[in-house]
Amino acid sequence: MKKNIVKILSLVAFSALLITSCTKKEAEQQQKSEVVKVQVEQVSLQEIDQIYEFTSSIEPKVKNYITSAGGTRIEKIYVEVGQHVSKGQVLVKMENTNLATAQAQLDNLEVDLNRLKALYQSGGTSKQTVDQMQVQYDVAKKNVQNLKENINLVSPISGVVTMKNFDNGDVSGSQPILQVMQISPVKLKFSINESFYSKVKIGMAVSAKVEVFGDEEFKGKISLISPVIDPTSRTFYVEAEFTNANQKLRPGMFGRAELNLGRANTILVSDKAVVKQNGTNDKYVYVLRDDSTVEYRKVTLGRRLDDRYSVLDGLNDGEKVVVSDYNKLKQGAKVTVVK
Repeated sequence: MKKNIVKILSLVAFSALLITSCTKKEAEQQQKSEVVKVQVEQVSLQEIDQIYEFTSSIEPKVKNYITSAGGTRIEKIYVEVGQHVSKGQVLVKMENTNLATAQAQLDNLEVDLNRLKALYQSGGTSKQTVDQMQVQYDVAKKNVQNLKENINLVSPISGVVTMKNFDNGDVSGSQPILQVMQISPVKLKFSINESFYSKVKIGMAVSAKVEVFGDEEFKGKISLISPVIDPTSRTFYVEAEFTNANQKLRPGMFGRAELNLGRANTILVSDKAVVKQNGTNDKYVYVLRDDSTVEYRKVTLGRRLDDRYSVLDGLNDGEKVVVSDYNKLKQGAKVTVVK
């Protein structure tokens, strides 16, 4: 009986030892299988053009409102929306009822003024009386001139009629009767970080694209630089002018302008290393640490250059990033580097 108990106990001990040994081997195999084989690339500083993109809307070079100071009835509007007009062209004719009255008053004042001047020459009246009448005459004459200018309303620029608020017979109120825009040239207005203020110059080349024309590029130049910095955004605005000779660019179109702000040393990273975070615009890379583990790190990318991105923030010169099998990785994962 005792011998049987001893055999049983020995068998139990052996079994426990065998199980422990198997568990240890399985753990070692599992740990070994968790090491991911990856390829890495070393990032480095390279001198490249600093090309930045800015978004804005196409704006007219000049925008004018055609209105009458008298607020009188409109006799005739000669143009329609979309029509091209020339500088000095008559666009609107207003009723001249007020002008006729003002002209009659001016004529009467002229007769009285001439009569007083003759009396003054013969000593029949004073210089003060003549001067007072002269003032009345000058005011009336100016009024007539203003009314004449507000009867035939002309365009101060060559451009396109873009708005019409009234029809023939309407009484013009506080709103302008027409709007005229100069669309050749046009301009793009956008803001730039103050750190680039010393690099932006008048005449600097700008290229632009608008969504409606796809990849077609339009060439322009910096025409205005704000003399002040916005203290809230720490930016300054510039205007880029485009000749728009074919008038394809129209005010209101969404545009993207590119500006080359010189060359500088910038870190470049392979597009194969970039991990896009689902549901966000955030970008990450796996950085090799101590040749055996990886760090999941957020990066800020600039523009794309062929198969690489410029890195604005998040990577240092000389660091190594994973360029294969990153879908098998997580923060702190163990790796082995292969070629």
